[in-house]
Amino acid sequence: MALVIGHRGALARAAENTLEGIRAAALCRADWVQIDVRLSRDGQLVLMHDDSVDRTTNGEGLVCDLSLKDLKALAVRDRTGCCREAGGVATLSEAVSLADELGLGMAVEMREEGLEGLAAEALSGKDSDCIVTSYYHSSLRELRDISSLKTGIIISSLPINPVQLALLADAAAIFPKRVDARLFKEAHQHKISVYPWTVNSINEANWLLRLGADGLVTDDPCQIRNAVDQPVEATGKDNCQYYPCHHFPDQDCTHCFCPLYPCKDEELGRFVRTKKGKRFWSCINCQLVHRPHVAVYLNEHPQATTTELKALRG
Repeated sequence: MALVIGHRGALARAAENTLEGIRAAALCRADWVQIDVRLSRDGQLVLMHDDSVDRTTNGEGLVCDLSLKDLKALAVRDRTGCCREAGGVATLSEAVSLADELGLGMAVEMREEGLEGLAAEALSGKDSDCIVTSYYHSSLRELRDISSLKTGIIISSLPINPVQLALLADAAAIFPKRVDARLFKEAHQHKISVYPWTVNSINEANWLLRLGADGLVTDDPCQIRNAVDQPVEATGKDNCQYYPCHHFPDQDCTHCFCPLYPCKDEELGRFVRTKKGKRFWSCINCQLVHRPHVAVYLNEHPQATTTELKALRG
């Protein structure tokens, strides 16, 4: 079953990157909790998304310019922007202890480079229920060189070959903001997990689960927990957000969205416009990938081109 991963704790229900947020995620029955870490002036890993404390506390200044004592003296703002009682910015070690106590796994995002050694030390012994993520893919490679921790690359766009980026970083997972069906197929063929973010609607959650998401990063783990606990439905014309990309009689499939889309092969499809005037590629009349022997070949050769597949038509 897919994991429910509370984003910055449980952003919709508690102050972000706080121990309170971790507890809120546990109350929602999240499986894991995602937190962000940065380095204080005196070399302590603390929970903070931004490079400054201005937005999330009653203080001012860059995290790197403040000592742990300074950070502990601050009051953290709640979801409404009001400052709670002074409790200070939490440390990664405090978060690890609490997550262990609550039985939560952790996705720890390194928000800056140079944290690899400290992260490896703080998360030592958590190989089975922890993954370290970052936009800095070279940092993840370095972390893999010095520890056995699993890592995940974060991607906010949809590059030409996200799976290749993960393989180059020696990462076990991809945390994408944007996805398509092919990403899941190719990642799973390489035993790479896919955890989309940030998923805050039931409809989006259901679609991503049908595509094969290994987990969902969400601001509201209570809501998404309910979606994940339901049986995954097969995708067909009645519940496919891409219909009518293509559909044929009696077709029900897990990925009705063609993995080659948009192939832009003029023999197989064409550009059309929506009622709102948006131009997009339509393959509604294409039956190529639905021929059984072609589908088998495509499954075994995910990088196949339409030229290769058309040669198989016979």
